This record gives sequence, C-alpha cells and structure tokens, in this order.
Amino acid sequence: RCSLRLLQVKIMNCRIFYGKLLVVLALLVAETVQSDDDAAAEPTTPELVPTPRILSGSDALPGQFPYVVSVRVGGQHICGGTIISQKSVLTAAQCVYSLLPHFLMVQAGSVNRTAGGVVVNVTQVLSHPNFLDYNNDIAILKLETALQYNNLIQPIPVATNDVPDGVGVNIAGWGRSGEHNVQPEILKYSRSLRTISNDECAHDIGTVSPSILCLAKNSGNGICGGDAGGPAVYKGVLVGIASYHLSVCGASTPDGYTKISYYKDWIAENSCSGVKM
Repeated sequence: RCSLRLLQVKIMNCRIFYGKLLVVLALLVAETVQSDDDAAAEPTTPELVPTPRILSGSDALPGQFPYVVSVRVGGQHICGGTIISQKSVLTAAQCVYSLLPHFLMVQAGSVNRTAGGVVVNVTQVLSHPNFLDYNNDIAILKLETALQYNNLIQPIPVATNDVPDGVGVNIAGWGRSGEHNVQPEILKYSRSLRTISNDECAHDIGTVSPSILCLAKNSGNGICGGDAGGPAVYKGVLVGIASYHLSVCGASTPDGYTKISYYKDWIAENSCSGVKM
C-alpha cells in the first residue's frame, strides 16, 4: 500500500513538472522564433492544461481570503500560494523547484484568476533543501516589490504549534471540478475537511511522516493536483500547504498537507521580515 501511494504521488508530481516544462518551453520558443513583423510584440503563452479545483467548493467573495495568491508561469495559474509577509509567499516545492525565478509571478488581491488584483514578479525561489516527492514539500517565493496591504491583500500568521486533531479547517484553490469540466475563474473554498492524527491517517494510507498534516474528508471533497501550494487554515492561522492526494480526486482517503509548525524555524530563517508567528 505504501509503494502504491508513492507511485501515485510520483505520477502526480510528474504531471505537474511536465505541464510547467511545456509552458516554459513555449515561452522560450515565443521569445526566440518571432518573425520580423511581430518582433516587437509580447510573446504569447498557451493556456495550461487546466487542473482540478477544490472539490465541492463554494465561490469565495472578494477579501474573504486576502492571503491567498495565484502562483503563475507566463501569466497562467499553476498553483496556489499564501502571503506571509509583504515580500514572502509560501507554496509547495513541487510547484516551483524546477523553475527559474524570472518565469514566476504571483497574483494577489483578486479571487478571479484572470482579472483584477496586482501581479508581482518573483526574484528568488527557496525550495526546502530536502524536498523529494511529497516530503519537505515547501518553498518560499521572494517578491520583487513589496505587496501593499489593504482589505484585499493581507498576510496570515504561520502556525508554531500543531493543530488539534478532529477540528475543521478551511482550504482554498483554483482549478477545474473534473477532467472534462471548464476551469472556473473564481477561487473556491471548502470547510468540510478535518484534521486527524497521523496514526489514524496511517491506517488509511500507510506510514505518514511527522511533517505531514492529514485532512480527512468525505468522498467528493478535498484537493486535486492544481490545488497544490494552497493553504489549510485553522482559526485564522496557516497550518498546512496542500501537497498530495491519493487515488482519484475526491476519494475518501485523507489528503496530505505540509505541516507548517514542523517547518516554523526554516520559515523564520528564510523569509523576509514581517512574518507573524
């Protein structure tokens, strides 16, 4: 069962990697193979293969999740992220470890992934040095310019203690509701997940690292590939980063999140100033 889990996660990470690779290659081709007639034009970026959304989620209202950002490549959403200071965003390492910073940007201040808000370039990507598959799946994005806080853009405190077992958390993300559905523009959120102990989680999915926060849910709920990097929030504090799901999207097995409290020292040492803990 543990081997099957590893295979499923590796397949998911491969899909993310090759999806990003195709976009980067398309950007490079667009920059170098332009005709004389359109040499001065902006290079175009093909639409990414859409990825699934928060399953059974509701539309978020403007300002409801002011700490959530869209991590983007060439203007296209690839993953979620969370503002922790004016120049630092937390996301999943699987989303960004293979990319150079100048390909990346974040959109903040809008629940609409195609409009509104502000877009800021990324100048540095700090993936956890021991990231491998779903282990240590955490990264910090350093921003070129500081985000200006308002009612639509706000940081969120990061957890320093483990979240209790059996409590409900909020999750949020963009993407499609299924393989053949249209990708929605509006951020989705769900309050239907609850924390469980790693021992309980291990009964369902095998050995679980202490760095993982398991979230249980009913069938038809939870995250899918495109929600990687998005937040899990308990009482206004960031407690997890969406990392992996098992089997098909919406299966009843728990979803795996990177446990923020486990990495509190690493976050403090590598983030820009202003992080609330």
